[in-house]
Amino acid sequence: MHQLLHLPRDRDPKPSAERPRNNIRAIFGAAVVASILTLAVGCNKRDAEAAGDANRTSLAGKPRTLMFIFGDRSDPRVLPLATLANGEIKQITLDSSGWRNFDHIYFPAGATLTAYVAGKSIGNAVIRRGMWEGESPLYKLPNCRSLRPLAAATVASAPANVMLELLATSDPLAGPPPRPAQVPADIDTARALATRVAQHEGLTSVARSELDEVLSSFYTGVSTHPTVIGSYLERGSGLNGKPRHVFVIGDYVDEAKAYVQTFAHVPQADAREYRRLIDHLDLTGDGVDEIVLEGWHIGGDSYLIFLQYKGGHWREVARSATSWCGDPAKR
Repeated sequence: MHQLLHLPRDRDPKPSAERPRNNIRAIFGAAVVASILTLAVGCNKRDAEAAGDANRTSLAGKPRTLMFIFGDRSDPRVLPLATLANGEIKQITLDSSGWRNFDHIYFPAGATLTAYVAGKSIGNAVIRRGMWEGESPLYKLPNCRSLRPLAAATVASAPANVMLELLATSDPLAGPPPRPAQVPADIDTARALATRVAQHEGLTSVARSELDEVLSSFYTGVSTHPTVIGSYLERGSGLNGKPRHVFVIGDYVDEAKAYVQTFAHVPQADAREYRRLIDHLDLTGDGVDEIVLEGWHIGGDSYLIFLQYKGGHWREVARSATSWCGDPAKR
């Protein structure tokens, strides 16, 4: 798999004197759009047409598609992630002509997407132009036959953030049922759970004070209590020794009358993988939200991970592609 373009971000191994700290992550941000246009990075030349028809996504009937809106609020981009049908989240697999057909179907100027924040619609995103609508494509990669299309969009109702990270769908999803209001104690619960798991993983209070603490809570429909998320993330590169990072999800279990760990990720010294929360949304229509994470490697690939609650745990059921190039991998 072709390795992603990299851009300045706060987990970049270079010191802050060389790269400004920011919150742009992985492939998602305005800087990567500029990088695509200017850097000579591409896929090894492959025969995209060699992919079997059976593995390609059918666009017949225009299936509901999940998108990711990212980048500068004044000029965001839209990236296709997966199709949503029959309670399943499936990665999109197309050849070069298939991607152009996708662009024609989903990204004509004036087309609307429904954008979401925290499981709720915030209104429409309007496509300004598709990948191949102008005289030249929105970006180029040398030696790649099957570029994954991007679209340029406008999101008038987006949060007042400089950089956007929004889930969106080609057709609206059903709205969530009424859920209780959150209270400050929910964040205290997230902190207590993250602390407990971090201590179990050997992160002392001194070590935790050197890390970024990120806490969240929101209702997912798993129980009558909110799902809580806590993480500790290395401020620097984490290149020396075992990287210090813990990401944990917890949910209330009636039998235990307490919050229990329902998902955890801890990187190993030989596999420096990290996780962070993107958002949550009921993608499959079963009344329980999926949780969407970003996963990444130091100096490597980045991708979105989709978690579903099954059997008392959050389990990975799908992930997005890790490459801008859709050519099949060499065998």
